[in-house]
Amino acid sequence: MNINKQHFVFSLMLLLTSSLTVIPSFNTFGTSFAQAITGDGQDIDTDTEDTRPNIMLFLGDDFGYSDIGSFGGEISTPNLDNLAKDGKILSNYHTVPVCSPARVEVLTGVDHHIGGIGSMYELIAPNQVGKPGYETYINDRVVTVAELLKDAGYHTYLSGKWHLSGNNFTKGTFPYDKGFEQSFTLLNGGANHFNDFPEPPLEKITFAENDQIIPRPGNKNLYSNELYADKMLEFLKDSTDGKPFFGYLSFQVAHSPFQSPQESVAKYTEMNSIGWDKIREQRFEKQQDLGFWNADMKLPDRIPPNQPWEELTQEQKDYASRILAVRAAMIENMDDNIGKVIQYLKDSGKYDNTLIVFVSDNGTSEPGPFLSLQFSSSSASAMQNFTINVNNTLSNLGNGTSEFNYAAWGTATSDSPLSGFKTSEYEGGTRVPFIFKDPGISSDSSSSSDGESNPEIIKAFAYVSDLTPTFLEYAGVQHPGSTYNGMPVHPIMGKSLKPLFNGTTDSIYGPEDIVADEMFNNTAVYMGDWKAIKHEPPVGDGKWELHNIVDDPTELVNLADTNPEIMQKLISAYNEYAKDVGVVIPRGQAFYQGLASASPPVNQSQVTITSADIIPEKFSNESPIS
Repeated sequence: MNINKQHFVFSLMLLLTSSLTVIPSFNTFGTSFAQAITGDGQDIDTDTEDTRPNIMLFLGDDFGYSDIGSFGGEISTPNLDNLAKDGKILSNYHTVPVCSPARVEVLTGVDHHIGGIGSMYELIAPNQVGKPGYETYINDRVVTVAELLKDAGYHTYLSGKWHLSGNNFTKGTFPYDKGFEQSFTLLNGGANHFNDFPEPPLEKITFAENDQIIPRPGNKNLYSNELYADKMLEFLKDSTDGKPFFGYLSFQVAHSPFQSPQESVAKYTEMNSIGWDKIREQRFEKQQDLGFWNADMKLPDRIPPNQPWEELTQEQKDYASRILAVRAAMIENMDDNIGKVIQYLKDSGKYDNTLIVFVSDNGTSEPGPFLSLQFSSSSASAMQNFTINVNNTLSNLGNGTSEFNYAAWGTATSDSPLSGFKTSEYEGGTRVPFIFKDPGISSDSSSSSDGESNPEIIKAFAYVSDLTPTFLEYAGVQHPGSTYNGMPVHPIMGKSLKPLFNGTTDSIYGPEDIVADEMFNNTAVYMGDWKAIKHEPPVGDGKWELHNIVDDPTELVNLADTNPEIMQKLISAYNEYAKDVGVVIPRGQAFYQGLASASPPVNQSQVTITSADIIPEKFSNESPIS
């Protein structure tokens, strides 16, 4: 099949770079300000010392559930692991299964269909164009947490990936326009980690500082993690007036293309030579030791199934080990840079009074090996020009001139023991690691000095739209409700996690509370321990499934037939949700062709990438990949 230019961009970005309303109750706001402002422009008493907490959000990109040490991974992430010991872990936090829709919910507390990202610009269907909530950029129906915190006297800083300004980087939608007083950002959904090498071929990589488009700093030599962390440190060090800050450090890692500095690649190549089956098993066993799962739970099978490691040729094993190693090195490097920021907070005396959160935007990268790509004749020349600069020889994998992702075997290691991947509503696409440290907690007063201690795990359900109300409650700032600066906005839909964080409640969602999502016509509905999902073709068979994600987190056992009343209740709840948020079901052949290329069937096994699959000669108009 052929895909048009618009959906070629989507496929390439995902495959080559891979890319109910409850208003919370804020009862008490311990702030030394006379009154925090709420968007109405009133002055703040600046004569009183501001003791409100700082807020530091570290956002990872495409992290699988078990990719960091405190969630069972073998990858070295000591800074995040120590943060988990200073704080706590949320083991049942869920998000939207793709980048920009999740990010608009992180920053607004409102469903992505209302906030402007009903579909990503990379795959918006013709019948969705122009519909409310499908602007593909963050719209004016929502107010960001950065805007509210800035109004309330906080410094607001963003460094890193944005992905909320649509296809043409619509004027008025930059971070600078949405409440960040200082921002340095990648506007695209993905990019080369070392340079501005164009990828995908039909998309121009664009950076902005505040309201100005700028060239990429450190082009060709500065890795993305250092680029973003150093800029955040610059912002923080310039903040000397005693005002609290909201810092949003948004990494590209672990988004593909998988590229990293080479220092740690050899170490992880050796570690991964035992094979993906063993890695998945070891991660699950560590999670069991940490207390993530029921004691009698066994490592389950997974959707999609994977080819056994021992069936691979030595060449396949070498390539798979190297690919996993490069991705692991990316994550270790990100942890190093998070460590730089945390160390600055400690050295400057700000760590103790800072709420720190690490979370991923969505689950692990979708399985998109080069072998699955197909191109129209109009795109072939662009692809040929693109790949002429690509060097995917084994020894070069991970450098800035390489371009690759993994297949379903890679997602199996990343999200162990879960099923699915990014773009799917399975747990592997929606359940991600979450770490937080409360203000008032220091390293000296925590368990981090005890190297044998495990972080405390909170198993209550939490959702991506809960972050904004959480930050607002810690800052003592009321959301304005249905108007902001005289303009209508949607009220917050999430709930504050602060009572969960400080232990005043065991859960913030009741057993009958409904949370739902739709993305690319795939759907999920959560209620207590229950989850209903439906994946339309080409991803799934279009039939509803019902799972108990406490007893069966891998979603292998469909309980729809044995629990028809619960199944129907969740289907009805989803239909009500879809009406309330304005879901427009995508239609059109071009949409389905693009989706088929970007998100393969979840029950389809895939063989690992080999040298024959990733050399540039495979991409030509005369010999299309099929």
